[in-house]
Amino acid sequence: MRVPEGVALDVSERMELERLRRAIAHAPDGFVGIDEAGLVTTWNAAATRLLGWAPDEIVGRPLGEVLIPEELRAAHRAGMLRYLDGGAPAVLGRPVDLPALHRDGHRVVVEITIWPSGAPEDRNFHAFLRDTAPRRAAAEQSARQTRALLAAVETQRAVTAVAQDRDQVLRVVTERAVAVFPAACGAMIELIEGDLLRYVAGAGTLAAHVGKHQTIADSVSGAALTEGRATHCTDVETDDRASRGICRATGVRSMCVSPLYHGDRAIGVLKIASNRPHAFDADDAYHLDLVAGTVGAALRHAEDYEANVALLAERTGNLAALEAIQTRFRYTFESSPLGLSLCSLDERTFGRFLEANSAMTEITGYTAEDLAGMSFQDLQHPDEVATAEDALRRLAAGDAETMQVERRCLRKDGKHMSVVVRVARVRDTVGAEQPYVVVQVEDVTGSRVADAAMQRQARLLELIPAAVIVRDLSGGILWWNTGAERLYGWSADAALSRITHRLLNTTILGGATLAEQDEALRRHGHWDGEMQHLTAAGRTVTVLSRQVVHRPADGGVQVLEINTDVSAARAAQQAVALNEQRFRAQFTQSTVGQVVCGLDGTLIAVNKAFAGMLGRRAEEVAGTTVEELIHPDDRPVAHRNLARLFTGEADGYAHEVRLRHADGHWVDAEATISVVRGPGGRPKHLIVVATDISARRAAERARDQAAAALSERNLELEAADQLKLDMIGMLGHEIGNPLSSILGYSDLLADEMDPEHPHAGLIKIINRQAERLDEIVREVLAMVTLDAGNINAVRSTLSLRAEVARALEGTDNRHIPILGPDADVLFHVSHLQQVVVNLLSNAAKYAGGAGALRIEPAGDRVHLRVEDSGPGVPPEFRPRLFERLARADDTAGTVRGTGLGLYIVRNLARANAGDVRYEPNPGGGSVFILEADSAPPAQHP
Repeated sequence: MRVPEGVALDVSERMELERLRRAIAHAPDGFVGIDEAGLVTTWNAAATRLLGWAPDEIVGRPLGEVLIPEELRAAHRAGMLRYLDGGAPAVLGRPVDLPALHRDGHRVVVEITIWPSGAPEDRNFHAFLRDTAPRRAAAEQSARQTRALLAAVETQRAVTAVAQDRDQVLRVVTERAVAVFPAACGAMIELIEGDLLRYVAGAGTLAAHVGKHQTIADSVSGAALTEGRATHCTDVETDDRASRGICRATGVRSMCVSPLYHGDRAIGVLKIASNRPHAFDADDAYHLDLVAGTVGAALRHAEDYEANVALLAERTGNLAALEAIQTRFRYTFESSPLGLSLCSLDERTFGRFLEANSAMTEITGYTAEDLAGMSFQDLQHPDEVATAEDALRRLAAGDAETMQVERRCLRKDGKHMSVVVRVARVRDTVGAEQPYVVVQVEDVTGSRVADAAMQRQARLLELIPAAVIVRDLSGGILWWNTGAERLYGWSADAALSRITHRLLNTTILGGATLAEQDEALRRHGHWDGEMQHLTAAGRTVTVLSRQVVHRPADGGVQVLEINTDVSAARAAQQAVALNEQRFRAQFTQSTVGQVVCGLDGTLIAVNKAFAGMLGRRAEEVAGTTVEELIHPDDRPVAHRNLARLFTGEADGYAHEVRLRHADGHWVDAEATISVVRGPGGRPKHLIVVATDISARRAAERARDQAAAALSERNLELEAADQLKLDMIGMLGHEIGNPLSSILGYSDLLADEMDPEHPHAGLIKIINRQAERLDEIVREVLAMVTLDAGNINAVRSTLSLRAEVARALEGTDNRHIPILGPDADVLFHVSHLQQVVVNLLSNAAKYAGGAGALRIEPAGDRVHLRVEDSGPGVPPEFRPRLFERLARADDTAGTVRGTGLGLYIVRNLARANAGDVRYEPNPGGGSVFILEADSAPPAQHP
């Protein structure tokens, strides 16, 4: 410090000035003095330690050119001039964080407090400089420890939620360990089994190795168990404790291992691993111990109390260490860059400041003497006084040992500022409470404003739907937003520190290379283009990438990359081009006539097939109009349909039209017309697809003529068929009357004539042939009735056993047994007789007669089984057994019959809501089964 010229000092003033010089020279903070021209006048040893300049190197040089970065020099000069001209100070009198240039050229962020000398004739300035690196490092370390403690708490909560399931506990701990430690790519719990460590639970890259084992000796895990605390291996390739073979197989380059305890007995280890060296440090080891403690607590079960006692002892030791640190607090009280004060807990002076350091006076604007007569309420925002007093009383009552809050503080000048307040109770060495607390105050107003601005900017980047990536020039990912997570499928944790081109398998479209992209960024500072990337799901996406080089104030070079997904647009462009190519090829080569027509009816493009249909070349037809080609009678219909296309009632229509051939005749064609619309649905042109249907027209006319002839022939056949049915019915009745007489008289003659009479045999032959003729007549009449659809089946309730017995009596088959219980059925009585008689006759012809008739109830149906032991029905004939006039080839020449019996039987049964079917007899022969509806017994007469 210099004494102004012409000013005489007495001895006491000179001694005071010397003491002030010595205090400045040995002050722990950097002290700088400058005159009104901006030249450095004072420079102490602390400033040299902070910025590297020796006093003789910097005194007399302009402060702005030596210490202030180039981008801030203009603002510095403007501020000096404004103040010297009588303007209001912008930063004078309050601490401000600013970058300063070190002697070797790098930047140092310092907290600087500038104030004028205060003397009217002295236009000099003074400033204190403090290095903010320790404060920022302490804040970062505190935040890291806080995150680790919160992670340990969250792990404890997660473990508590699954505490009843040991396997779940192990799984949750390994998964949480990977999540807690950003550098970890895998985690493993190894439990002791004899001389081995068994891998019982894993997560991340180590999950696949669960179930394997390693020896305890000569391993990092063994070292952790031996030392009884967490240890870390920085590089497995250089650490003799690591099992290199196992590490290489699992992809591990560094690890951190903490022992697990069951009571006082070590039971295994918790390991976290990384695929890169030097991933963990001592803090990670300490934090891993916290996580490992949750595992031991979960596995101890009934020994929770002992674990809590051990944890309490550990925490008590920590408090003892804190007390030892507290005893050293006094030595750094005054030199601390943070505001420190002692606040009374005595009820008589509760909340009053007992002592305050210089940083506290700078923060509040009050002198130490002012603060000695004030209490904490005087500095609190009115809205927070009650809360602050309640917190302080809880400390006084012993409900809490320390607390940290962020408050609004009132300065002496009435301004508000944001401060972080940390309060701790003070105890002496014997544990008795002292009547005060230590209050630490840190001004965070500037950092809160900066944090808020950064958070707003980060939030805006997060809200951008495109993928935003910040990387270095070599491609290492420093940050990416949620848009990048959605596009590529990789979370920020997974992507950070990865190389973009490798992670995304980048291919630059258009033939450029990655090297050319890097060169453009270095030379021009930006690059735009399209790239293809591979997502986490294996899908290839095309992005429009805009990249720009960013140079942060703290040094380094970064690339801001914004990628917009244009896969759909690129695919659509390719599809349009492909469709255009396909359309042209199809249009030209198609064998179907095609035309592109303007809205005015002019033919814009015509393919060869259409021109050939008209006997012309395509060049001749193009340029003509629709009016010239179509028949005049077809034009009104075409105009009406075209109006529907224009109004949007339809997108296309088809109709038949006649087109003029080159030789003058009309060609029948089928045309499909569709409209092509532009933006807004406005019609652009018409597409006509025409097919020559002249041959089809001729075929249709021939078909119609043939159809008319067939219809006329069909009427003739129907009339002939009806005549046939009428003739057969008439003949049946005409034959039936004389045949009845022949049968009656032959029966009478046979009964009255002596069997020994020479004509008795002839009469029997006449009678037998008459019966055969009667059977044929009855079958033919039944067939005619069936074909004519005149069966009238009026069903009634019948006793099946009685009707079957009557049929057996009438056919002289009384010897055939009727098995099974009687059942009532619904059937037309004469139809039932005819069915049973025909089945008995069929059995007599082909099997020597029926062996038995069996009645079987079957729910709401009744079955009558006619069983025989004959040769049965050949398998190849069975599908045609019930067809009309169907006879088997092997019996057609030996057994008389018409082939109508079974046909009539089935149709009579179906007319009565029943059916007849065949099945082979298991004992040999055939079984014909008549199915009929059962009737309630009460309905039987």
